[in-house]
Amino acid sequence: MELAWDQIYADVEDLLAPQLQLDSWERTLYYHLLRHTRLKGVPSGLFAVGPLSKALSQSDFKVREVLRSLHAKGCLKIEDRSRNGHLISVLLPGEVAGLSRPQPAPSAVDIATLDFFSGRQYVSSLLVRENHACFYCLRALTIETCELDHLVPQVEKLDNSYKNVVASCHNCNKAKGSIAAPHFLRNRYRAGVLSEEELRNRLSTLDAVQSGTIVPKVG
Repeated sequence: MELAWDQIYADVEDLLAPQLQLDSWERTLYYHLLRHTRLKGVPSGLFAVGPLSKALSQSDFKVREVLRSLHAKGCLKIEDRSRNGHLISVLLPGEVAGLSRPQPAPSAVDIATLDFFSGRQYVSSLLVRENHACFYCLRALTIETCELDHLVPQVEKLDNSYKNVVASCHNCNKAKGSIAAPHFLRNRYRAGVLSEEELRNRLSTLDAVQSGTIVPKVG
C-alpha cells in the first residue's frame, strides 16, 4: 500500500492538481476522502458535512462548496445526499477523464550510426538534403528515379554513413563507377553538364557533406 500511495500522491501532485487547477482546499479534502475510501479498499463512503468540517477545520459552507467543486471537476462523484451525509465515490487520478500524462521524449537518434545505403530506408531524407536533385548533375529526382551513390567508392572504403552516401540519377550513378567524387564532378563540368559556377557549388557542397556540416533530417 505504501508504494501505491507514493504513486497516487505523485499522480495527484503532478497530474491531477495542476491540470484541474485544484486549490489547497480542494487538495486537502480530496486527500481526506481518498484516505477513507480508496486507500482502505472501498470505492465510496458516506460522509457527513459536520465531521468533515471538524476534521479539516473548515466551515460547513466551505466543505459543501469544495465538494461541489471536486464533483464538477470529476475528482469524485456525489452519488446521493441524505440526512446521514453525502455518499461519495472517489476517483483515482488515473480514472479522472481528460487527464493527460506527459509523453516521454523520443530517444535521440545517433545519426552517425545509421546505414543510409542498405535498404534505401533514408532515401527521402537524402533527397531533401539534395533538394530533390542529383548530387552530381542537378537533374530533378523523385524517390522512384533516385539511386544511391558513394562519394568515396566502396572499393576504397566501406562507408554507408550520411557523409558518404548521396542521391544521384541513374546516368551519373552508372558513369561514376569507382571514380572519386571530385574527379567525377570535374568530368561533368568538362562534358558540359555543369557550368563553372555549378561546379564550384558542387565541390563546396561535397566538402560540406563529407565534413558532416550538412546533415539529413531523419525520423
